[in-house]
Amino acid sequence: MAPLGKLFLFVVLCIHVSDAYVEVKSCSECYHGSCQYYSSNHYHCYCNTYNAGPGCRNDLIPHRLIGGQGNFEGVLDFKYNGISGTFCRGSSFTNQDATVVCKMKGFSTGVVVDGFRYGQLNYGTTWTGNMGCLGTETDIRSCPRFAQSIGHNTACNHNNSVGIICSNHTSVRLVGNTLPSEGRVEVHHNGVWGTVCGAHFTQNDANVLCHMLGFNKNALSIHRNVTGGQGPVWLNTLGCSGSEADIEYCSHGSWDNHTCSHTNDVSIKCEATKVRLFGGSGDWDGTLEINYEGSWRTVCDPDFGQNEARVVCNMLGYNLTDVKHYVYQSNYFGDTKTGFLDQVKCVGNEKDITQCVSSYQTTCSASNAVGLKCDGIQVRLADGPHKGIGRIEVLHNGQWGSVCDTNWDDNDAVVICKMLSSYPFESQVTAKAVSGSLFGRGNGRVWLSDVQCTGNEADISNCSMSWSSGVNCDHSNDAGVICDYPLQKRLADGRSKSQGRVEFLESGTWYSYCDDGWNKSDARVICREIGYWNTDPVVSYNSTYGKGRTTYLVRPKCDGSEGSFEMCRMDKLFKSSTCSVSNSVGVECKPVSADHSNVRIVDGPGPWLGRLEVKSNNAWGSFCYDSWDPSNALRACESMGFKYLSSDASSFGTGRGLSPMHIKSLTCNPSDQNIGLCTADFNVSDCERTNSKAVGIDCSGGINATLSNTYSGEVIFQTLENGTLKQWSVCYDTIDKNAAKTICSMVGYHNTSPKVSVISSSNPVLFTNVSCAGKESHLLQCDTIRTGPTCARKAAVNCFDCVTTYNTDHGNVLSQGYPNYQPNTDCLIVIKKQPGTPLKLEFHDLDLAGDGDFVEVKDDIGKQLGYFTTNVDVPFLASRDGFIIRFNSNNASNAKGFNVSWSPLAITDAVHMGCASKGWNVTVNSTILRHLYPDTGVSQIKLAEQFCTGEILGDLVVFTQSYTKCSTTTQSNNETLMYFNHLVYPESRTPFPVIVRGYRWKVAVQCDVSRVEEVSNNFKPNRTIINENQHVSSSSHYKSDVFFFSDGTFYQQIFGNPISLKTGDNVYVSVKMNSDDVQVKMRLHTCYTKPDPNADATLTYPLIENGCVTDPDTHILSQGTHETRFVFNAFEFPKSHNSVYIFCNSTFCKTTDTSERCTQVCHGSPALVGRSLWSLEYYTDHFKRLLNFGKYGYIKLFKL
Repeated sequence: MAPLGKLFLFVVLCIHVSDAYVEVKSCSECYHGSCQYYSSNHYHCYCNTYNAGPGCRNDLIPHRLIGGQGNFEGVLDFKYNGISGTFCRGSSFTNQDATVVCKMKGFSTGVVVDGFRYGQLNYGTTWTGNMGCLGTETDIRSCPRFAQSIGHNTACNHNNSVGIICSNHTSVRLVGNTLPSEGRVEVHHNGVWGTVCGAHFTQNDANVLCHMLGFNKNALSIHRNVTGGQGPVWLNTLGCSGSEADIEYCSHGSWDNHTCSHTNDVSIKCEATKVRLFGGSGDWDGTLEINYEGSWRTVCDPDFGQNEARVVCNMLGYNLTDVKHYVYQSNYFGDTKTGFLDQVKCVGNEKDITQCVSSYQTTCSASNAVGLKCDGIQVRLADGPHKGIGRIEVLHNGQWGSVCDTNWDDNDAVVICKMLSSYPFESQVTAKAVSGSLFGRGNGRVWLSDVQCTGNEADISNCSMSWSSGVNCDHSNDAGVICDYPLQKRLADGRSKSQGRVEFLESGTWYSYCDDGWNKSDARVICREIGYWNTDPVVSYNSTYGKGRTTYLVRPKCDGSEGSFEMCRMDKLFKSSTCSVSNSVGVECKPVSADHSNVRIVDGPGPWLGRLEVKSNNAWGSFCYDSWDPSNALRACESMGFKYLSSDASSFGTGRGLSPMHIKSLTCNPSDQNIGLCTADFNVSDCERTNSKAVGIDCSGGINATLSNTYSGEVIFQTLENGTLKQWSVCYDTIDKNAAKTICSMVGYHNTSPKVSVISSSNPVLFTNVSCAGKESHLLQCDTIRTGPTCARKAAVNCFDCVTTYNTDHGNVLSQGYPNYQPNTDCLIVIKKQPGTPLKLEFHDLDLAGDGDFVEVKDDIGKQLGYFTTNVDVPFLASRDGFIIRFNSNNASNAKGFNVSWSPLAITDAVHMGCASKGWNVTVNSTILRHLYPDTGVSQIKLAEQFCTGEILGDLVVFTQSYTKCSTTTQSNNETLMYFNHLVYPESRTPFPVIVRGYRWKVAVQCDVSRVEEVSNNFKPNRTIINENQHVSSSSHYKSDVFFFSDGTFYQQIFGNPISLKTGDNVYVSVKMNSDDVQVKMRLHTCYTKPDPNADATLTYPLIENGCVTDPDTHILSQGTHETRFVFNAFEFPKSHNSVYIFCNSTFCKTTDTSERCTQVCHGSPALVGRSLWSLEYYTDHFKRLLNFGKYGYIKLFKL
């Protein structure tokens, strides 16, 4: 099998040879000369300066670099005497050998790298590579030991194949289009991306750019007057002949274009390999086919994975990098075409499948044909009872975020369900849209809004929508989806409806499934579909429950969390194959009783009264009250261990809170005493439509407990009899420590160490015998509670060692024993609610032993605000209902404790100020803000201007606009650029006002950005540049970074901390600005070295001062607006110093600043400054001579 790469690369068809050219069918066959069109798809390949003779050779070695980002890099693959192969990466293949290969491709020099980074060759031989090239040859066959090398195989495997990077290449890209083969041309120069003018742009220019990008053929089209470009317009003309390997070798003019604007940028379309997906629902899914010589052929590879799928889907226009596409194996779509490609191995960033490592013209079996489903956006349904129901979330820039429910409808929802379905079910699925965060609130960003689909789209990326560039809703308006499939399921011929043969209903007929490939996960999905939500299923084979009518083979691959069987992956296309009716699959669902692990009561005075929730699919969710059967309240209470209730359990409607709604209704048999045994209806769309409340239940039996002094005192039970509240006592002799712990839980605090005492009371006795384990939340969960004769000694309980109460709007308090708390302490600090005044609580110190000690903070109504077990920086807490701080220590070790203060909450507490070098980094905490203004709408918060809105991130509104936008004003001095703006909340009658009649609040913000930056490499690798704090002003630095390289092409970066080099080695240094803002430029001012960061001036050795080279062995190679490159000769400090620290100072200025300190020239004595890499050859020879006489020893280079 021959390798695939450039499909025409290995077939050089020389029809006629003259003294000047070779006639070829494609310019991709022209390796050593310029290529020009002749006639009728024939081209003339002319000689260039690299050819040795007067005429072109017609026996050129077919070769390629594949797997890289263009024609300049990749794993080396070539063909010699009909044998495909590569060379071993070992020490025998040198940079000189790589240089010769690069010269064959039209470059000047090259370096060797690990080929494995570009992909692993799975074919051909691996030769030793010991060719002994000098680097001056123009063909590897001219190298001294080529013949010997090519004749010997090596044990070196393809993990160690040679990779090559050719130097002096220009980074180019195509942007602004969904296809990687077309777009606006952008060139990387001086560290900044810029465009190319289209005024004088030619076909030859486009051809060179397409070849640079790794496309085998020429450009198909050119489009001028393209808009949308940013940054500089780098080149006005290119002047390529069409044969150049890089535009660096074209006769382009100066990089400083002054005649062209972004209204005349150029875009091109390169000819890519033709691929398609055939046999599915549309052009987004089906068998992968490639057009080769006019015929469509399949790809046969059982190991075809996500990297390969990403390349193909990118070629089809599905270009988001964080999307996981759906790969079908085993000829899922039943294609009958001949196999063509095999062993495809991609890195994932290739622009064309021919750039991947592969074998072609294969005879692989059609049973291995690969199928794909490409997705434009990665989607999922979160916090629902199963994968087919939930809050819609999309993956963007590596982060999951929700979708705003503005205009969200069933057409939008059905597109989401299509994306979550495989063929052929994507055309059958229906869906219901839900809004108002019915499935809970998301935590990340709100990525999408204003989604408008027709319902016919295959992917939400094909719908009209708005990506998050501002805010029009927060997480209280997250959209949700309920997917539904038409195939009804049942379990037939079992002893009950929970067991039997698995069947589906289609067109009035019931069909069964083959048992091949079924397991417990598949069975769990079937059970969930028929309503059993809490099961431990068992699969039966060989028609245990009888033979079905027609039995279909699907080989399911469910993970168990799907809501419908049609959402599972299947190895066989639905209804494409059958098996014997003696192999029908059966399932017994075996419903399991629910308990505390998956049933709970929340958001009430205690876990006996409040909203009922169940856990399914690892998410807690509530019940729809409109469809609730009140008789199920007793079953729910008994599921949580409540006893002695009889008919005393009750239910009621309550708010949904922040929890998802999971279940519309429960259907229970009379004998089912536990809700885990009942079946559930998960379609809660009607609940959203009617704005139904959630189900609340009361398992207390009407019995509540208080202590006469809130947290201590007489135990008082309260009951309601005939509308009258009665109070009761409990006998002292029946209350032990465990029963007292349960009573404290009823008061609101678990895991206490209470003390029981005797008290006199006139209240009658409710209980005379109580036996608890101590873990219960209510007495009705205890093993024994009885009523008997009265008693004289009544019980009192003290839940805490100490309780301190404050009733002011500000103050400061220390934990018990601070700064050295005692063991076995359990104390409360109560800060009372201040009417009309929200409070904030700040921890100035928190020091816990970390062995079980904790600090818990609640508000006065029992909502937990924080729980801390370690020494962390606690953000301040806010509440409109006061604070209750619990401090608990055990008998192990001790520590300081805490120091807290409280004060009225202010508007500035909701604003977190940060400054970046590129723009604002201001966040507004909407949760804190709503303590002050409960009706706050996040879309109303602006950075000065109407359309300068933030982005939602959890409960934060984040403003990251550039300093040049949103009416930001600026001032400057010698050291600092100062930026000023305002956060405002306009008062108006519409969300986006035309006029503003006033502001609810207005906060001034300021950022001070230093113009001078010193960096060093690598003493503090995590150095914080942005100074973030809790104020409305902040400061920052423009940032530059120092990088080390071992070669003059600046490709082989040196990593490590520290790095070790020989004295006398060349060290190539790049100082680069971290911003691509074209309005700011960087000037490298000074670079100096020290043996130690704290060394004084006597041990400071300068390399560059005031832009001038001062060290004779240091040379500036290039200076741009955003990057400076230089090289120096590694040295060591004398005596005991064995380390060298490098420090560089840069000045940052506006691009228009032409003052002396902002000009990229040497100020002072002149020094040798090389303006391009062409002077590198001289310096390399110079350094080699130094190495011959230098002292050899290792030095460590540290970066700060």
